[in-house]
Amino acid sequence: MTVELKKLKRVTATDNNGYFKLQHLPALHDTLLITSVESKTYSQSVALEKEQEENLGNIHLGLNIGQLHDVEVTGRVARSYKSDYSYLATKTETPIIDIPQSISTITKEQIKDKMDFTLKDAVDQASGVNNYSGFDEFSIRGFLANNAHMINGLRGYSTTYTTNMLVNIERIEVVKGPSATLYANCDPGGTINLVTKKPLSQNSTEIDISGGTWNHFRAEGDITGPLNTDKTLLYRFNAGYDSRLSFRDLMYSRSYELAPSFSYIPNERLQVNFDFSMSHINTILDRGQPGFEDNISLKATPIKLTASQPGDFLHETDIAANVLLSYKINNHISFNSGYLNYQTQQNVAEHGVQGYITNDSVYLYYSNWNYHSSTNTLSNYFTFHFNTGKFSHQLLLGYDYVKSTVNLTQNYYELPDQFGSGSGIVGTFSLKNPVYSKQPVNTYQLSDYDADASDVDASIYHTQGGYLQEQIGLGKWKMLIGLRQEAYRADGNQEDSSQEDVVNIFLPRLGLVYELKPNLSLYGTYNKGFDPFEASASTQVFNAPFKPVTSELFEIGGKMNWLNNKLATTLAIYQLTLHNVAVNANEISNPNLFIQQGEYRSRGIETEVNGNILPNLSISVSYAYCIAKVIQSIIVAQEGTIVENAPKNSSSSLIKYTFSRGALKGFGIVAGHSQASVRNTLTPGLTLPGYISLDAGLRYGYKHINIALNLNNITNTTYWIGAYNNVNKWPGMPRNFMISAGYRF
Repeated sequence: MTVELKKLKRVTATDNNGYFKLQHLPALHDTLLITSVESKTYSQSVALEKEQEENLGNIHLGLNIGQLHDVEVTGRVARSYKSDYSYLATKTETPIIDIPQSISTITKEQIKDKMDFTLKDAVDQASGVNNYSGFDEFSIRGFLANNAHMINGLRGYSTTYTTNMLVNIERIEVVKGPSATLYANCDPGGTINLVTKKPLSQNSTEIDISGGTWNHFRAEGDITGPLNTDKTLLYRFNAGYDSRLSFRDLMYSRSYELAPSFSYIPNERLQVNFDFSMSHINTILDRGQPGFEDNISLKATPIKLTASQPGDFLHETDIAANVLLSYKINNHISFNSGYLNYQTQQNVAEHGVQGYITNDSVYLYYSNWNYHSSTNTLSNYFTFHFNTGKFSHQLLLGYDYVKSTVNLTQNYYELPDQFGSGSGIVGTFSLKNPVYSKQPVNTYQLSDYDADASDVDASIYHTQGGYLQEQIGLGKWKMLIGLRQEAYRADGNQEDSSQEDVVNIFLPRLGLVYELKPNLSLYGTYNKGFDPFEASASTQVFNAPFKPVTSELFEIGGKMNWLNNKLATTLAIYQLTLHNVAVNANEISNPNLFIQQGEYRSRGIETEVNGNILPNLSISVSYAYCIAKVIQSIIVAQEGTIVENAPKNSSSSLIKYTFSRGALKGFGIVAGHSQASVRNTLTPGLTLPGYISLDAGLRYGYKHINIALNLNNITNTTYWIGAYNNVNKWPGMPRNFMISAGYRF
């Protein structure tokens, strides 16, 4: 933020924690001005004698509601655990307190303080969001979420086996419940949106070098500023590299991301942003810790055990090109457009468990594949602002189109002379006494084993829809009405067009907000969602024609801003019902087989506290209580059971305190935790124990230099983040540390 004495023309800027100092001043009577992109201009009269010291205390800046936009093209200046607005929930910049739906936000400050590098590292800071497996799969409000994540509100693509890097991410948003009225097919529990870092109008450069346990090395850079003197053309460039080994046998990861961004704002009417990102990862597909056949004790085998073999690999490159445009036709009408092209190229070779030979030894399969996907997302909409009598209106009319094509070439192999033709077996492996040696891959022969699971069922899908959203205000009341007509089609590899999956569905949304006070609102909402089958690198085969999963959400809650808008709290109470749920059939010999079981329902309460209690005290705390049950199932014995990987209780925290005076000035401490209670798996009787992982850290900042140390899982708790069954279960990381040195100027 910029701080200026108006008459004297003395200018400075705040540091990372919002502090500023103006020194060696003459006697004066002046006006202090504090400005930023997101806040209202603050002014205060000051009168000083020469060399007089004056502590102005805490200064509170208000959100600049008058400058809300329809698309986000410039960066966020504020450095806080609290976000005041969201574009995702309404497709316009709306204060979170005015949105009739629960939204969790994880800011770049939380990501930096935790030293998170991927979405999977960071997302458990959101209430009701937990890991479902070791892949890019989450449990949100008790239900599996594995659809492609949004990038700036536009549909990307998920290959399941890797997760998004956060090098160029400004914040992570999670809108709870279905969001189909604005975004078509979606995960019923919630939608994850990654908001990229946009250019700033002030020059800034930040470099961080980190290292830690398991030969971990990381380097990140962020540079931004104007490209011309009138600041109509802005740029930002983010880059990151990460290399690490693992506590898991054989596992490693080397990845990088390059992400330039440009914004063009020639006048008040036109705003354009272009984002580009290229990321690459070189790793091994980790299918988890296998256990013994007749022993479901999680500790029967060590957490480092894997069935992968030397020479296995997963190489993936993702390229995203994103354009956002907003044109203000007049004071009442604006046109907004967004386009995202997302390309993925994945090459994998892996060994895995094909079946058991004895209690503690298994057959191995070997498969390799080349996977390419191309996704194009286009979103166009008009917004209209007008009044009718005492009513204010914000009307949105739009059309979206998404097309995704997938090409997969996959082969299974075998050694027919040793294990028989069509066996799909290439070797054996001892779980009790594992020996990792280079496998004779060149001697493997092609197999027709599991050929049906080699093809992605929907190689092309496209969906399009028209929608209308009306936000009506009357005094303290705000109503949101949304309607969408969606047409979804997935074309399989069959020549027979009758095999196409076609869905036409009407999707309503209704929300109501009542403003008890300017800083306190109550809300209620009803949403309907749907999720048809979608192509994925994680092959899915069904034993019957697939029916779209539909969902219904009823939710009430309250939102409040405390301490002059520095601290935000939310409370949500919900019921979420799913029909035609698809889950893994839990066949070890056919891990890609899914079945649709009927009806699930989750009921729960979520609460969050986020913000800065003091300029030097930041806090983020979340808690969720969730009961997710099978209500109806084709397997009667499952009715009434708790859904897999859905903890009844889960929570997280992150608290940072920086000393602002005295001998410890510049030092800071960080503490936090993540917690989940007992969870079921797809195997009856196999449960994951509850756990709590405690983290802590130290900070020191002096002028442009920052040094940080994080110690994670201090008590070295052994725990599992998620599991399918006793073969595919993923342990959490043991005690580890990261140390970072940063320079900002």
